[in-house]
Amino acid sequence: MPQADNFSKCACQHCGGHIEFPTHGAGRTIACPHCGAATLLAPGQTAPLEIGGGRAARQRVFSVITIGAIVLVAAGGAAYWCLRNATAAAAKPAAPVAVPVRPPKPAPPADSWHGLKAGRVTLEKTGDGGLIYAVGTLRNETQRQRFGVKVELEVLDAHGNKIGSATDYIEVIEPDKEWKFKALVTDRTAREARLMRVTEQ
Repeated sequence: MPQADNFSKCACQHCGGHIEFPTHGAGRTIACPHCGAATLLAPGQTAPLEIGGGRAARQRVFSVITIGAIVLVAAGGAAYWCLRNATAAAAKPAAPVAVPVRPPKPAPPADSWHGLKAGRVTLEKTGDGGLIYAVGTLRNETQRQRFGVKVELEVLDAHGNKIGSATDYIEVIEPDKEWKFKALVTDRTAREARLMRVTEQ
């Protein structure tokens, strides 16, 4: 039975996008699946720190600031409500206060990837060098950012036999946004690719 390839990682020399590829493909120059520019598959090559990581860090800081602002506004509203009711209580006997009933929390999405909806996967062949990519979509249907999302695909030949694997990775998918992944397939006999796993850091 064919064995799955070992994979290495590097970053695009132009856009800094994450690329994961079979180790035996090291040294080849391919079209970056993120920006389309020619880049060398060099294991261990990393992008400048400000690419991706800076953006993700800024997004996290923005989220913390937003939550802090909401808490402050809520606290101010609560203080005003308490002061107003205390003043009214001094003028007349206190009336029973109705305690609002909180609605139950919605159940988590009943799907395999926990709110990440996968579309159809197809194989696309590029004109330059005849490289093959497994292309598909993954939509974030939740209302939160999804960080470090990785797709793992099974590559099949014309008879439905597994002949390898392909992966792609993205640092963040915003709420209600779609990611079009593009995973490099090194076996030219590939005829089909299936999404087998979606993981998140």
